[in-house]
Amino acid sequence: MKYILTLIILISLVNLSSAASYNTGDIEWASAVSGTLTKGSPIVTNGNFTVKALEFPSPVPGIKDIDGNIIPETYVEPMVLVEIYRDNVIIKEALILNLQNEAYIDPDYEVKVSATGFPAKNAKEWVQEFYNPSATISIQLRGLPKIEVNVATDKNIYTSYDDQIITATVTVKNTGDAFAKNIDVNLNPGELKLRGGDKSQLHNYYYRMEKETSLTYDVIFVVPPLFDEKTYTLTADAKSMDAKEIKYMADTGILNITVSPKQNYFSISKSIRDRMYLQNTATVSVMVENSGMFDVYNIHVNDSLNEKFELRSNSSLHWEIPVLHPGQEWGTTYSVKPLEANLAGFVVPAVTAKFIVNNKPYSTSSTTTTVVVNGPNIQMNKTVDRSIVNISEIVNVTVIINNTGNIGTRIEVMDMLSDSVSLLSGHTSLVNWSEKFSTERFSYSIRMNKVGEIELPPAIANYTGVEYRGTTRSVLSSQEPVITVIDPSKITPLPTPEVNSTIKESVASTEVVAPQETPVTPTETLSFWQKLLNRIKAIKVEEPSPNETVVPTPTQITPGFETVFVIGVLLIAAVFRRR
Repeated sequence: MKYILTLIILISLVNLSSAASYNTGDIEWASAVSGTLTKGSPIVTNGNFTVKALEFPSPVPGIKDIDGNIIPETYVEPMVLVEIYRDNVIIKEALILNLQNEAYIDPDYEVKVSATGFPAKNAKEWVQEFYNPSATISIQLRGLPKIEVNVATDKNIYTSYDDQIITATVTVKNTGDAFAKNIDVNLNPGELKLRGGDKSQLHNYYYRMEKETSLTYDVIFVVPPLFDEKTYTLTADAKSMDAKEIKYMADTGILNITVSPKQNYFSISKSIRDRMYLQNTATVSVMVENSGMFDVYNIHVNDSLNEKFELRSNSSLHWEIPVLHPGQEWGTTYSVKPLEANLAGFVVPAVTAKFIVNNKPYSTSSTTTTVVVNGPNIQMNKTVDRSIVNISEIVNVTVIINNTGNIGTRIEVMDMLSDSVSLLSGHTSLVNWSEKFSTERFSYSIRMNKVGEIELPPAIANYTGVEYRGTTRSVLSSQEPVITVIDPSKITPLPTPEVNSTIKESVASTEVVAPQETPVTPTETLSFWQKLLNRIKAIKVEEPSPNETVVPTPTQITPGFETVFVIGVLLIAAVFRRR
């Protein structure tokens, strides 16, 4: 008997020792999963735990209350008898859950089950003919920590010899549902070397980390000297424990960083002053330098101009340099002159270079710059008010001169007349001072003395480059308008087409009468015969009988002459009337 009692005490001590291996007060619970147990759906599950309803209180007879509602004859105390399973193995049977009992927690503190809702004591669901009991159940699993670790650096790409250090930041996060403890973090630098200190700085230890918190630490490495691009990999991992001292391993954080060799073995620059006047000539300076540690071979330098500049030096803008030793430089200059003013500035293209270092090809370019050109900016537009006229009709010509620059200028504009044109009125030239951001204009009238397409000569403008300077700076020409001249008296009549009697009768009965005595303008004639043409188009032409033959005659219209076409319609209509 004493032996059995001693054995029971020893087993109890072992159980107490096992239970004391962790503090149950440290247990944290994850968010609950709720579900409703009914007769027809008696199971609620969360993870690997299942709660199954076995029995509800028995139904009772029902009565009507003073409001006519069916209620239980005797009130029912809501409850449910359940079983709890873990991985389909029962761990608790015949457990009564109601709103008064505390939540059930299994001996291992892995699950918490509680009842959170029932129908009321006097609910109709307890009445026999309406019996439909239910229970809302909450299942909570033990909260677990979740440690995540990642690595980041201040840059993704480093340049050897230019960049000196790599700062790596290790971030540890607990994204789980409970605290973690004894977190041991390790950063593996691979081939990278520490800037200083021992390897202990690669490790960090945290005694406890609450849920939804994060911690960081930095490690500094040196940028390795390289002649070829290379990728380095940093990895970080973390070990931790939960409240029950179960160990966890975090996913490994991985970061690849690239270290490139110093590309500026060869530096190239292009310089020009950023502000000038229209009459100025600017000097462009191109400078190349071997700032690396190795010889640079087969250097091909290419430059280009903005289209608004002209080259004033004898240069091809292409240069060949056989070799530049470390520390050597080479330079050249050439001159350019702007062709027009631009207050927003012209972009000066970059100069480019290709070269060989350590038997490998490289290329580089300078930065682009912007040059503001101050001065007048003359724009001229020559227009005519009519592009198709009868011979001897008047055409008005207008020349507009805009100075969109920020400096005034003296302008001399001269327009010319061709041999087939006569000046009727106005002036064909202008000499004036054009203020900045101003508009000048002149107009004159001409008569066309020749049939056909006549191209008017461009207006020519001379203007000075800078205010108070009288020397002619630039020459500008306008557009060359084209006028089509028609002589109606020389238009050849068109052949008369054969048409059926329906058209003849319809034209003969028309109320439209062409004026014969009073002279009319071409515009009035066009309007009249356009009406007649529309009338002819509206006539319904009957299909010819099998015995009739209609010979179609094509209408000949000179391309570009609408008036000729209208006059042709006139002749056709006249033939119809005579018949």
